[in-house]
Amino acid sequence: MGSHDIYPTLTAASATWREVEVVSHNLANTNTTGFKEQLVGFELQHRGDLPLESSYVKVNPAGSDITDGPIQQTGVSTHVALRGEGFLLAETETGELALVRSGELRLDNQGYLVTNRGEAVQGQNGPIRVPVGEQVDIAQDGTVTSRRDDGQELSVTPLDQLQLVTADELEPLGGTRWRAVGPLRPAANTSVIQGALEGSNVDSIGGMVQLIQASRHFEIYQRAMRTSDELDGRIYNTVRG
Repeated sequence: MGSHDIYPTLTAASATWREVEVVSHNLANTNTTGFKEQLVGFELQHRGDLPLESSYVKVNPAGSDITDGPIQQTGVSTHVALRGEGFLLAETETGELALVRSGELRLDNQGYLVTNRGEAVQGQNGPIRVPVGEQVDIAQDGTVTSRRDDGQELSVTPLDQLQLVTADELEPLGGTRWRAVGPLRPAANTSVIQGALEGSNVDSIGGMVQLIQASRHFEIYQRAMRTSDELDGRIYNTVRG
């Protein structure tokens, strides 16, 4: 081993450390509502005629695993758990639209349905407002109604329907929020469960195994680079002598 292969080893170590970071982030969010496991991929790039000439490891962002997480019943009327590929649509404080998977919703002091970050959840006609003093019901298809029971008469008022959307490509915004790359489209085969939350879909046991393996690989690459440095030093000293 010598200086000609230090770059491939360095890029492999760097890629493996990136894997350690991603897996560690996943494990730190095993209890985060609506969290989706982040994925990372690697690709060996090779140029030149020699086996190790100009070879390096490229990290390819592989997006997120958007499979459903487990259902956690809460009994809170504003909480919703999504099943399927869809996301809630919310307007951030900058006016940008974010795709949100966490259904830990609440009513703000004006009666608007908002995320746990205070971002207005979007219906087909814009933000959804529940009249003061009325209870909210959210159907499986995302239809939102309010009801008032004064002890003599029960009144039910249709309000709107949640926008359940997705996109062909998603860019993480942090936590359980994504930005659509390209146009939004209605999410097919997506349903809503009221009074429940979706748990993280991270496999904690599998993640721990992956973290241990990646850490060991990183140590191997470190040793390989130290060995390469030592061999280069011996060669240099031999030439000088």
